[in-house]
Amino acid sequence: MERFARWAAVLWLALAGAGSAIGAECTRVVLSANPDYPPYHWADGERIVGASVALTGRILDELGVPWEARHMGPWPRVLKSAEFGQIDLVVSLKPTPEREAYLQFTRSPAFPNPMAVFVAQARPLKFDSPKDLVGKRGGRTSGDRFGDAFDRFAEQSLTLEDADTLAVNFQKLAAGRIDYVVTGLYTGRAQLSQLGLAQRIVPLPKPVNEGTIHHGFSRRSPCVSLLDAVDAKLAEARRSGLAHRLLEEALVQWQHSASAGGTRP
Repeated sequence: MERFARWAAVLWLALAGAGSAIGAECTRVVLSANPDYPPYHWADGERIVGASVALTGRILDELGVPWEARHMGPWPRVLKSAEFGQIDLVVSLKPTPEREAYLQFTRSPAFPNPMAVFVAQARPLKFDSPKDLVGKRGGRTSGDRFGDAFDRFAEQSLTLEDADTLAVNFQKLAAGRIDYVVTGLYTGRAQLSQLGLAQRIVPLPKPVNEGTIHHGFSRRSPCVSLLDAVDAKLAEARRSGLAHRLLEEALVQWQHSASAGGTRP
């Protein structure tokens, strides 16, 4: 009964969102993302920049649709902004049943995004399955999700402390206040290089999962009409290698920004 009620709510919200977009025209896409997830995306003043923005901007330019990549604040606020239709598109995030209530996701992924457990070199952990983390203190960024199976297990059996930024989590790990951090492999490495902790904190060899991240249009936005066209462009970018090249370029961009003391969240 509880499962039926949940999916009924999802359907109701989907229909309500679709209804709010009927008759409206998408003349401009306002997109946003987690402001603390390099090299995929990060905040630079009032903008969001990174691989996700570079890829999505190219796609929207090809489709002839004006766009803006806006920094909306912390990650939970970005998701709420999409839920209430204050932005049109959230780029490069993991689909979950909760998010599908207010976001319509592309079928094609934007990028690969394996999830990893990071530990201090001086305090290594065994990790063959999530059960190995039971009894340990972990950290994650508020709003992050790591796949249904891991998220369910974490809710029931793990101790995970939420922090506003990944940098705070890594600093807590370096100080010995937590035992591990769960985050994306690429973004974890990017943050560690910026913090100067790459020699002290490392990802464990076995990933939590071999995930992908997708684009999600707000169901309350008329720009959800672009879903199929954007989906096709994402598939093309993956086949051609463009998505991978932009990810590598964004990693270099982030490292240069960090070394130059650029603006970050």
